[in-house]
Amino acid sequence: MLGKVLVVEDDDSIRRLLVEVLQGRPQIAVESARDGVEALHQISTTPYDVIVLDVMMPMMSGVDFLDSLQALTHDPSVKTLQKTPAVIVITSASDSILPNDAIERRFPQVVRAILRKPFDFERLCSFVEKELP
Repeated sequence: MLGKVLVVEDDDSIRRLLVEVLQGRPQIAVESARDGVEALHQISTTPYDVIVLDVMMPMMSGVDFLDSLQALTHDPSVKTLQKTPAVIVITSASDSILPNDAIERRFPQVVRAILRKPFDFERLCSFVEKELP
């Protein structure tokens, strides 16, 4: 069974590279979105096991996306997702600007790892594979 992964990254070259690297793994099916708005649409129609999420994006930031994801999975008034995907956050922001613990404390149910760019692709793949069914 293939695990479904959604890569959410506004930089076209980084998004394509992430998709290519993850597609190289036999147990992973990968789709992508250019921003949080597109990603919200995709998760409303397709269940994903893992989301690789950039933080700094136009239109809807990764943090705004995480707020929306949390509402879609936990708020009874808007709950539409049955299964909460694991989220691996990727960011170019330094830890002093965007501390890991701030993200982890705010979204403990969904964020499984935070990787700083440039990151090790093998490490990213191992985090993704660890969260697959």
